Amino acid sequence: MTGKDRIGATDLGIDLSGPTDGQLFKWLVACLLFGTRISQEIAAAAFRALDDDGVLTPRKLADADWQHLVDLLGKGHYRRYDESKARELITLGNDVLERYDGKLSRLPKDADSTAEIKRRLGEFTGIGPTATRIFLRDVGDAWVPTSSRT
Repeated sequence: MTGKDRIGATDLGIDLSGPTDGQLFKWLVACLLFGTRISQEIAAAAFRALDDDGVLTPRKLADADWQHLVDLLGKGHYRRYDESKARELITLGNDVLERYDGKLSRLPKDADSTAEIKRRLGEFTGIGPTATRIFLRDVGDAWVPTSSRT
């Protein structure tokens, strides 16, 4: 992979072909990391450190020790934003549990437009327009409301 290639879900071992809640959540975490002004290689390394530790579920992140997450992000060389991202990861876990009962697949339900899905994604702390765009790029048509498809 060259520096110009985009790292996507499949590059991280995330299977979105028939996305499960676990795979969707992992991709959302990856997008939170990719959405920051940091190299995608560093974001991918940080994601792998989190994934290897087994912390990438809404419940495990919600219950995670902040310092442990900072250390994992540092292991992936995600140092510039490690403290704020650790807080965002804990908040993300809590938010997915509270809003969607830990099931991210519920987020697009009853949305009448792609704009509504983007708004819902943007309600998560740390998920801005860049992270939202990256997330939707790889989840594809599964998250596009039928009324918005051409």
